Amino acid sequence: MADAIQRAIFLELYPTITKIRYAELASTMIILFDHLLTLDQEVRLIWSAQWSLGKILFLINRYYALCVVVYLYVNRHSIVMGPTLTECSCLHWFRWQGWTGIITFVIAELILQLRLYALYFRSKRVLAVTNIVCLAAAIGSSYVMGHALSLIVAFAIQLPNTGSTVCVPIGLPDGFYQFWIPMLISECVLCGLALYRGFRSYRPTENLLQSGRRIIETLVRDSVWYFVVIFATYLTNAIIFLTRGGAEVEIPIGFAVALSTVMSSRLCLNVRGYIRDESVSDALPGPASAVYSPRAGNTQNAFVSFPGEDRDDATRSNPVSKVVQSGDALGEIEMRELRSMRASSPGPRSILRMPFSIGRRSPCLDEVIHIT
Repeated sequence: MADAIQRAIFLELYPTITKIRYAELASTMIILFDHLLTLDQEVRLIWSAQWSLGKILFLINRYYALCVVVYLYVNRHSIVMGPTLTECSCLHWFRWQGWTGIITFVIAELILQLRLYALYFRSKRVLAVTNIVCLAAAIGSSYVMGHALSLIVAFAIQLPNTGSTVCVPIGLPDGFYQFWIPMLISECVLCGLALYRGFRSYRPTENLLQSGRRIIETLVRDSVWYFVVIFATYLTNAIIFLTRGGAEVEIPIGFAVALSTVMSSRLCLNVRGYIRDESVSDALPGPASAVYSPRAGNTQNAFVSFPGEDRDDATRSNPVSKVVQSGDALGEIEMRELRSMRASSPGPRSILRMPFSIGRRSPCLDEVIHIT
């Protein structure tokens, strides 16, 4: 009787089982291929970097997801492990698979929160808002997932002519699609904060070095791309969960985990790569000079002169250097910024009134370096 029931279930669900196996294979290949493409960047930008919260989150996000998808694929397709599956082990399997989706979402959101924290110069208000939104999303999705897992019934179906066994969930609730709604809301809020910060960086009152503005552009651009990809993925999952029932909900889950992991890793690698390129690039030659004392902790006078529009002949015949108070020595990025400003300003030499403290690095760049 049991064999007849299993055979009837298998004949009914065979097309769905095939789709699930191919979808899991595709999501696994996405993560493996991304690892191969970015392994050199990871070695260069992550392994040699100092330990920080951003580095820890990157490694957890990258290698936990890799272990998950590899284990899922091996466990689904292995002839050795397949026959050992029972209904009880299948139920544990679905519980672990469901909570893994929550874990990968939380890790990705923490990475985005760090970026926003840096973009807003360690604003406690922004940090509080993002924490509340992400915590509410995690709690809401966890509640829906826990309710669904408490209702499902798992079947272990042995595939004919292969000797392997697959797990099939039965009895998923109709409201299971609500699992994705808190995640979609959280992504919209974080993307909105990133876009708002990007628009603010172009206001006249924002006194940012070009390096600071470029790092903001990089962070905002990557955040928007992440939002577009992840929002489309989560929305697709929600639609399938709403319109399809039973085992078919497993088809898109692997893509949600894979794309979230890949995009989060790319966020970290892109910003670290930008900072590394800015730090090691050669300084541009130019006659602009800044004289300063390398002693830290003391106030130094930086004497800077640039070409510009002279106000009178006296200034033209007798150029004067402007003394700017600063607390630290100019870095390589700041020196290059000053030289590029000189090169873009044709005309005789005169005083340049700096709208920023030249002895300090761009605040946004500092935040990104120390936080991410």
